[in-house]
Amino acid sequence: MKGNKVLYERHAEIAVVTLNDPDRRNALSREIVRGLTGALNTASREGVRAVVIAAAGSAFCAGANIDDLRDGWMECPDPDEDPAVMFKRIAGFDRPVIAAVHGAALGGGMELSLACDLVVAGASAWFSMPELGHGVIPNTGLALLARVVGIRRAFELILTRRRVSADEALDIGLVNRVLPADEVLDDALSLAEQIVEAVPPGALKAAKCNLHAHVATDWHRVLRSPLDVPKQEWQEGLTAFTQKRAPDYARFWAEVKANPDQRGQP
Repeated sequence: MKGNKVLYERHAEIAVVTLNDPDRRNALSREIVRGLTGALNTASREGVRAVVIAAAGSAFCAGANIDDLRDGWMECPDPDEDPAVMFKRIAGFDRPVIAAVHGAALGGGMELSLACDLVVAGASAWFSMPELGHGVIPNTGLALLARVVGIRRAFELILTRRRVSADEALDIGLVNRVLPADEVLDDALSLAEQIVEAVPPGALKAAKCNLHAHVATDWHRVLRSPLDVPKQEWQEGLTAFTQKRAPDYARFWAEVKANPDQRGQP
């Protein structure tokens, strides 16, 4: 449907869910979060065997919609519009969920790929978590990244906010396959079909359930952790991003220096 920010279609027993806001590089907005959740509900209701999440345009997902971040997501988001709740839904979905990534997967886009079970990436895909530079945290990334790439590398990627190429992402286990961009969706579909064509649903669900149980995620902490960030800091960071200027964090460092008892406190 024209204007729909999330598209849903069936390829036999596989559902393809497509982020469809290319003008905004598929940035996670309230509408996209609702659409993704609705698509998963449809896939569950229809009894599909697997889900592939893809994207229209030049980018997979350029992170969170800044306007929505400033307007409630950092404090008390509606659960139906909370990206972390959506990521939890994807991670807990009882069928394989495969991300077909091309172009940029920034911030919430990288978190979206982490919530999926498998990732097929285009050769030009790249990943980054720039949140700390904007005075916010990748709350789902903090929970999921270390179990994928290890704690040392997770610290590095989150603290430095650097760009990870598709080839490096493959080397460190962030993605499963790297292919030419025009082959990514077809390969993700083929991988999904390969997985589900010869296994029964109960065993598949049990495998996913127990894999997650052995590397349990504290979703309660994920959902509340944005409140650990001082409001003045994320307001400055997001305002600076909107105004296309460098953020001024010097005063926050000065306040910490003047109040040493507060150091190390969330």
